[in-house]
Amino acid sequence: MSLINVNEDAARELYKEAIKEYLEEQGHIGSLWKMERMILECGGFGSKWIVGHICNHPYVIRNKLAIKSGKEWIFKAQGIIEFLDLYFPDLGKNNEVIERK
Repeated sequence: MSLINVNEDAARELYKEAIKEYLEEQGHIGSLWKMERMILECGGFGSKWIVGHICNHPYVIRNKLAIKSGKEWIFKAQGIIEFLDLYFPDLGKNNEVIERK
């Protein structure tokens, strides 16, 4: 006889919610980032730099990774993570943004 009664279905749902929340926080599933998050991800570069070097980058435009909504920019987290992994080290080297092949 058990002294503690655990509702397995409720525990499973709580577990799923916690995993989903964690993955969203890490930017791995279906989340969108605002400019504040992009500033953090880009090591503190300001919004003007991000617009000039990231939002206007041909790869970002072609893949629709940054969307201007009114006065704010919204970024598709998963795609931007991949973009930053590929291009971030080279973004500040020239005034022109050049896409790699």
